[in-house]
Amino acid sequence: MAKLTKSTSNLNDVIHTGRPRNEEPHVKRTTKKKADKIEYIVRVNLDKLKIDDDEFDDLQSLYMLFDLDRDGCLNFKEFEKLLRCLGYRCTEEQAQEMATTVSVDTTMFSVSFNEFLTFMSKQQETEPDEETLIDIFTSLDKDNTGKISESSFRQIMKGKDDCSEEDIDDMLKEFYRLLDLKGLTDSMSAPPTPAKSIKQEEEENEEPKTPSKKKKGGKTPLTPEPEPEIDVNERWIDYREFAAMLQN
Repeated sequence: MAKLTKSTSNLNDVIHTGRPRNEEPHVKRTTKKKADKIEYIVRVNLDKLKIDDDEFDDLQSLYMLFDLDRDGCLNFKEFEKLLRCLGYRCTEEQAQEMATTVSVDTTMFSVSFNEFLTFMSKQQETEPDEETLIDIFTSLDKDNTGKISESSFRQIMKGKDDCSEEDIDDMLKEFYRLLDLKGLTDSMSAPPTPAKSIKQEEEENEEPKTPSKKKKGGKTPLTPEPEPEIDVNERWIDYREFAAMLQN
């Protein structure tokens, strides 16, 4: 029969000084056949957080990689390492701000397992879905081509405070790798073709009109403005493919 060993709170007081005194334990420790077993105590509503069983197992396994002392609470340095593992590249101050969105520890910025689950749920809520991403890029695609240039993409992403040049390079590298696997690399060099409007299609389908003779004193027809030149060396991003990649 397994022997239950209740965790003491005064150990937390020493290790995580910013947390409330006499805080409820974060783990349940049992001893079976002289082997200790650690189980995280879940106090949050997983259904409300929209975390299913598979996601919970993945998040728990990830958290355990950084919870080296198995006390169910990460110190700030451990939380920073976990963030980097998740792909976040942020300053120390930004990481502290992220911790304070869920943690009761506003001085040492430790994050318990339950607070981590809440944090991941919040991040899922704030991440835009594929349709929203496409809407953002479409607003920049004036000619409705389905593509934007890599230089325009870089300029947009540089405007985001939390997106460095290295982040942009990594995103594009992964995007081009996936295109290569799909055999779509030729689409990067193909300049976009502006979509024709209904009015343009109607005008093209009309029978050609006989040019009328110019009347004396009549106004000279305006010469249409030349189309802007397209850089043949520019690479083009199919933003629907890119949005789909970010969601996978």
